[in-house]
Amino acid sequence: MKFIKEASSFYKESSVEVQNTVSQIIKDIRQEGWEAVKKYALSLDKFSGSFQISNEELYEAEKRLTSSTRKALERSIRNVRTFHSYQKKLFQPFACPIENGVTAALRFIPVERAAVYVPAGRYPLPSTAVMGVVPAQEAGVSEIVLLSPPTKEGSISPIIAATASLLGVSEVWALGGAHGIAAMALGAGPVKKVDMIVGPGNAYVTEAKRLLSGEVGIDGLAGPSEVLIIADETANPLWLAADIAAQSEHDPMAASTLLCTDEETALKTLWELEALFKTLDTAETIKQAWKNNGTLAICSLDEAIQESNRRAPEHLQLCLRSGENILNLCTAYGAAFVGNMSPVPFGDYIGGTNHTLPTQGRARFSGGLWTGTFLRPLTSLTLNSIGASSLSEDGITLAETEGLKAHSLSMALRRNKL
Repeated sequence: MKFIKEASSFYKESSVEVQNTVSQIIKDIRQEGWEAVKKYALSLDKFSGSFQISNEELYEAEKRLTSSTRKALERSIRNVRTFHSYQKKLFQPFACPIENGVTAALRFIPVERAAVYVPAGRYPLPSTAVMGVVPAQEAGVSEIVLLSPPTKEGSISPIIAATASLLGVSEVWALGGAHGIAAMALGAGPVKKVDMIVGPGNAYVTEAKRLLSGEVGIDGLAGPSEVLIIADETANPLWLAADIAAQSEHDPMAASTLLCTDEETALKTLWELEALFKTLDTAETIKQAWKNNGTLAICSLDEAIQESNRRAPEHLQLCLRSGENILNLCTAYGAAFVGNMSPVPFGDYIGGTNHTLPTQGRARFSGGLWTGTFLRPLTSLTLNSIGASSLSEDGITLAETEGLKAHSLSMALRRNKL
């Protein structure tokens, strides 16, 4: 592998300062409840208004949408709903005969109450509201809460409020940061405790989710956005440059990697990227991200696949002649985008797949947000007298091997009760 450019810095998920700050926030909210939430909203967000957004305000925000924005949001919701509804085919209940008189069964039950965190720092992200709310709705979650940081005007971002209205979410809170996560996870004042929290956020939000994950379900721990692109000579250098820029403009810590089997394509892509620096409004963020976290290398296709599987990127983009065949060899990624016509931004907004995905190599052992995130697999075991009598002898032997006499007794009492 020949590197033309290597990343010069590496993301650290959580500093000691962040850990200590978030730990104190959670401790205070445990002890002081809603008063602590209000205290942190005032000190961190300069906010002291009405925390719960009324349905009237949500609807007013929806009415102010331009026709083109409404159309785009409705299409995004429709496509994401189509894909996440289809996922429910995987969750059919079943009963499995184990032996005569012994039946094991499995069914899937949604969590009762879930919160969707929608960040609004560098840019308000209505698409994240869609990606969090729709899977919860398709899973059958009965109470869905949306929370987003307050604005200086004393509400939440109008576009996020409008999206919540389009989605039919009626409980919306102007709460952000670690104190918002803690309020949802623990319950505080008017905020009822939730069973699950999903959605990305800054380092403080992520740390709060990490610290509270034993008390509330979470989708994962989000880091800066990542893309790994594998390209050959069929790829368009300008398109590749735009794809790198699209990922890099998220955040100065975003990481973009291009592994190219053709040196000419790689060098032309670098030239096109430098040209984009002069034209895009977000050029400063893109340049900083690319300078610190960008990687460009020439390698064989086999090397590229091995490197991709090692890194387990959030987004894997295959700009290759035979992308669909190569995808079968790629085994660790959050979401894949196959072919030259399939850049990541389609998945970010409107393609139907979810954009809340594992980062920092976590795709080796986890996946992105989906309908199954909100469903709990519940098993049951049913024995009749024949099954209980049949299993007792070996069950008792195993219990006594472990020295658990009451276990043995429990089964023995049911032996020979035909």
